[in-house]
Amino acid sequence: MINSRQLWKQRLGREMQEMKRYLRYMFNDHLLFVLLIGIGAGAFAYERWVETLSSQFPYAWVAALFFSFMLTTSSVRTFFQDADIVFLLPVETKLRPYIQRAFVFNFIVQAYVLFLAVLVIAPLHLKFSRFPLWALFLLLLLVKSWNLFISWKGNYFVEPLAQWLSWGTRLLLNALIVYFLLVNVSIAFLLILLFIMIALSVYFSRVTQQKGLKWERLIEQEAKAKRAFYRIANLFIDVPTLKERAKRRRWLDGVLALIPYRQENAFIYLYARTFIRAGDYFAFYVRLTVIALFLLYIVPTGYGKIVTSLFFLYATGIQLFTLSRHYRANIFVKLYPLSYDKQRRAVLHLLFLLLLIQNVLFALFLVVLGDLWLGLLSLVMGVIFSYLLLFMYVQKRWKQGERK
Repeated sequence: MINSRQLWKQRLGREMQEMKRYLRYMFNDHLLFVLLIGIGAGAFAYERWVETLSSQFPYAWVAALFFSFMLTTSSVRTFFQDADIVFLLPVETKLRPYIQRAFVFNFIVQAYVLFLAVLVIAPLHLKFSRFPLWALFLLLLLVKSWNLFISWKGNYFVEPLAQWLSWGTRLLLNALIVYFLLVNVSIAFLLILLFIMIALSVYFSRVTQQKGLKWERLIEQEAKAKRAFYRIANLFIDVPTLKERAKRRRWLDGVLALIPYRQENAFIYLYARTFIRAGDYFAFYVRLTVIALFLLYIVPTGYGKIVTSLFFLYATGIQLFTLSRHYRANIFVKLYPLSYDKQRRAVLHLLFLLLLIQNVLFALFLVVLGDLWLGLLSLVMGVIFSYLLLFMYVQKRWKQGERK
């Protein structure tokens, strides 16, 4: 007889141990220090930006849009594995305690994320709304639990249309609930939304009573959640279990065509194509650049804008340095008739080019904002900083790592 409570305890403990192992490398001392500085600077700039907003700012709409996505994204992690479709399927009816604990675990994790989201929007809320922040958080928790319940019941359906209808309906209801709470609308509207939520809960409960778990869907959801975590961890350390899919990105082939066709450029071409197609390197680079441009827009002082641009150059350079380990276990790369020193230089030159492009974008953005001299200063300081970061600090760390 299977003990589903003990099974959940084992699965959860194994997952926590694995996450702890990677988090130890992801949040090392110097990176944590830089992140704290970046978060502090960003929070200060954000608060200063909020002070400049007029009373006409549509806070209720912004909060409704923001929280609707936070509430609707309510998947339930089960830690199910491929083999479970064979070994646990016969005892599916005995897994109720397992599912209950999975639901509670996911609610706690997502409640913590929701708490952080409330902290993020707190400066805007305190300025533009009289609704108590603590009451808003408690009501959001109740709506979050409902979303988790409906999302879990949606796993009993395999039709894509049913999934999209569930997600879209919840998104609309969540947005309306948050908006009506913040604009002090008549209680009748909230009661109508509450009635719709109860009706949907009753409907899904009854429809799924005779349905079994869709194991393929749950296992795929779990694998997708793990891949998301491993992609982030892979930016800091090699993840052997990560199975990435190459993305074609045909529209960037013209960039690769700019690399001269010569033997000494083999490593540059290899790592440039890897950056564009493999893993999450390119998407990570774009995301950091967009976030940096947004912060450059809201940071009020010229000094703060310079510090912001240098911080994101540092973050980009350090995180993309994992590109150097991408082929460490690939024996075919070692067959290249080129020295290891050429491989190292190719990675550093590619990273320097990427930081240079990012730095130029930062400088041009500052010029567009109306400060030519600040843009030129940012460009010069960024070039010097990028060179020192890669060819002094990173290269030194790389060589020290080879000696160990």
